[in-house]
Amino acid sequence: LHLGGIQMDSTSLMSIRVIPKSVKEETGHHALERLHHTPYRDEVRLFSWLQRGDLKKLIYELGQIGIQNITVGQMSENDLQQQKYMAVSFITLATRYAIQGGLGESNAYAYSDEFIRRIDAATTKRTVHAAIVDGAIELTNMVSRAQKDLTYSPHVRRCIAYINKNPDRKLTVAAVAAHCGLSPDYLSHLFKCELGVNLSTYMTAQKLELAKTLLWEGCAAEQVCYSLGFSSQSHFIALFKRRFGMTPREYTALLGTEK
Repeated sequence: LHLGGIQMDSTSLMSIRVIPKSVKEETGHHALERLHHTPYRDEVRLFSWLQRGDLKKLIYELGQIGIQNITVGQMSENDLQQQKYMAVSFITLATRYAIQGGLGESNAYAYSDEFIRRIDAATTKRTVHAAIVDGAIELTNMVSRAQKDLTYSPHVRRCIAYINKNPDRKLTVAAVAAHCGLSPDYLSHLFKCELGVNLSTYMTAQKLELAKTLLWEGCAAEQVCYSLGFSSQSHFIALFKRRFGMTPREYTALLGTEK
């Protein structure tokens, strides 16, 4: 790993400790929570620097978390597979934060796909850990470059910011247009011209990305469906599978968080 001409070892930035199932079974619920959960505030602080495109602060936070150890529950009997599950969870969150920071969806998802292919091909834990660190750094740099190259019009930037700040609201094209002070038809036309995607499609994609994050955090699929305003569970499942190639249940089973 090279940063500004300085070679760094990813192990100095990341140390992952897995709590075996035997410990889970012998430890009380509250004690276990303290034992195997890296504090949520640490995750938010780390990803917030990614979202802001601040590489120096991101490196600092990676170092702090690495010193304290990232501690997770056991999701697989296979140690390498355990690390791969964690890497998939990481890229799910990191991609969403990067998009909220201004990185274009197509670039963010293309990088996510490339990252997952790299993880799939990994044969050692060290390779997986290095990929996670590299991924955090590269996405942060991509966000930084995107923020310096704002080519969207003020109306579209305001539209995107409003959608990204309210992913759990039942937004419609008309409601977003009203917020931007434009007619629905004009905003839809402007959005399509500048981003190459329909406004309604973009809003649905944002909801699905949030749904993916909530499922990763352990929320039940039914709860996610209705809290994000999908018309029905069957509609939610169909949209989720169309976008991610698997149902919500299949996704949670992959992560080992199924309820």
